[in-house]
Amino acid sequence: MFRGILICLMFLGVALGADAKTKRALIVGVGDYEQLPDLHKTTGDATGYSEAFEGQLGFEVTRLIDPGTIEFLEALDGFLQSIEPGDEVAFIFSGHGWSDGADNFLALRDAPLESSEFALRRQTVSLSNDVLAEIKARRPGLLFAIIDACRDNPFDTGTRSVTRGLSRLEIVPGTLVVYAAGARQKALDRLGPEDDSPYSVFTRSLLPRLGDPEIPLLRSVDETRSEVAVLASSINHEQRPAIYSDVSLDYCFAGECRTDVALDQETVDWVEISSVGYTAVDPCTKYARHLEKYPDGKFAEVARRNLANPPCARTRLQLKSVSWFGDLSGHTDEVYGVDYSPSGRFVASASADHTARLWIVGMTPSLYGQSTELNGHTAPVLTVRFSPNEERLITASEDGTARIWSSLGEEARLVLDGHDNVVAYAEYSPFGDRVVTASYDKTVRVWNSRSGEEILRLSGHSAAVRSARYNADASQIVTASNDGTVRVWDAETGQQVRMVESGELPATYATFSANGDRILVASADKSARVWDDDGNMLELTGHEAPLWNATFSTDGEFVATSAMDLSGKIWDAETGAFLAGVQDLSMYGANWVEFSPDGKRLLVSMKGGGLQLWELTFGAD
Repeated sequence: MFRGILICLMFLGVALGADAKTKRALIVGVGDYEQLPDLHKTTGDATGYSEAFEGQLGFEVTRLIDPGTIEFLEALDGFLQSIEPGDEVAFIFSGHGWSDGADNFLALRDAPLESSEFALRRQTVSLSNDVLAEIKARRPGLLFAIIDACRDNPFDTGTRSVTRGLSRLEIVPGTLVVYAAGARQKALDRLGPEDDSPYSVFTRSLLPRLGDPEIPLLRSVDETRSEVAVLASSINHEQRPAIYSDVSLDYCFAGECRTDVALDQETVDWVEISSVGYTAVDPCTKYARHLEKYPDGKFAEVARRNLANPPCARTRLQLKSVSWFGDLSGHTDEVYGVDYSPSGRFVASASADHTARLWIVGMTPSLYGQSTELNGHTAPVLTVRFSPNEERLITASEDGTARIWSSLGEEARLVLDGHDNVVAYAEYSPFGDRVVTASYDKTVRVWNSRSGEEILRLSGHSAAVRSARYNADASQIVTASNDGTVRVWDAETGQQVRMVESGELPATYATFSANGDRILVASADKSARVWDDDGNMLELTGHEAPLWNATFSTDGEFVATSAMDLSGKIWDAETGAFLAGVQDLSMYGANWVEFSPDGKRLLVSMKGGGLQLWELTFGAD
């Protein structure tokens, strides 16, 4: 299997430990590549960071410019041997990078343009295993890492490759992670052809703020994010660095922050609302709450501007066209449940042939359609879902088990075998620490995703449970059952919170909208229904047979459905109007449908054993 290497990451991590001793930094800039496209700002970034860390921050700096893999590893080895327990350690890399879906890799000067994935993992350097884990093993008092990988996308001059491509490192206490751009955004290397700054857009904003070691680090990062967003908007580009933090708000490189720069409560709240993890209250709600609390505050103008522009300012789109994009072939029997990975680079499928597959769909054209097979179930696999960081998948099967797999394939990492009947559905919680399973034994169970220990059991349905899904903040689970009911449960206590509907025919699937204000139900009565928090219902009718599933687009504007009438349909989620059909009345019609994260494609599983991707084109009202 071939994998292009030009995928981008901007990662910044801090891990805190014992009292610090010596300050040491290894700073690497790679721009003069033998095979990969050259990068123009990496040497400037490495030089700028070296001056900042060696000067104002007082680090002993080792700087490498354009090293090959062996030269880098030898320098890394020497750097590691110099680290003593309690040292403050910084590692900074500017250059190309790539991900295999489970780990991120750094490309040195001699990295190949294309290679087999097996070979490429051995010709580049694992960020997690070869660098960060080795540094942590030396027990530093502080680990501060900045990884700015892949500045230029050669197919789109002026931007970096999409940051969503690389897998994310798990957040642990004392860690700060910053991506140069948010999900589905591109990180700018420069503001245009005439931009003569020696630094990338993110680096030029962060560097001046690193100059004062008595300023809280989180404050510096948050101010950097705001400045980058403004700079990007000056050329009509959307780029807002994403911050995920579990670092104290008053942490400073100097050890103690200056009292004259101590954070006031409004600043504390402003940083907090944007630093609470990968999945939380949607940002538009957070801005509105902040503005309500501080209507004349120093961040009020920024909050109002964010609320006045997309995605907060709602622009209704119309579906203009639906066209076939591509096929995915490999299963030998019907394909049932499917899922899109959070980055949009991969899809997964579950099949009656007893396997699940992971497919590449969002990388280079030469890689499209390549797949990894997950073998181990002894009966049809009904559903498959990605973990939030894309490193794992979970499958549900008629063999009575759910299984957790590495996205690299191999044998199942965990087998969850506590159910007494078919496991119809399984998925990860939004934070990845738990999984939930729904079974024909009439129960729903919540498990620890690492140990496989059962944490909670939801009992109350009187027939098979077909699906169980978390809301965005993992506080609730919605279930659909053959007993005709759809129920909402407290995800911590297991208590039923709400009965959404109760009908005579089975409810085959239920899911929350992304912001949690609506619940979408697919039913065996040939219809789908959208329920709001007040109990108001919008019915979607037009199928001629029981439905398999129904799903919201990420923005909540559209609904897609699949049914036993061999069709997939797309609907307006606000009006209930039927907009388009996919594979209407084909002999290999739709078993399951799923929107891509950006809403521009629809993934359809087929009774004939294949999958199809359909391109959706939209326009404003």
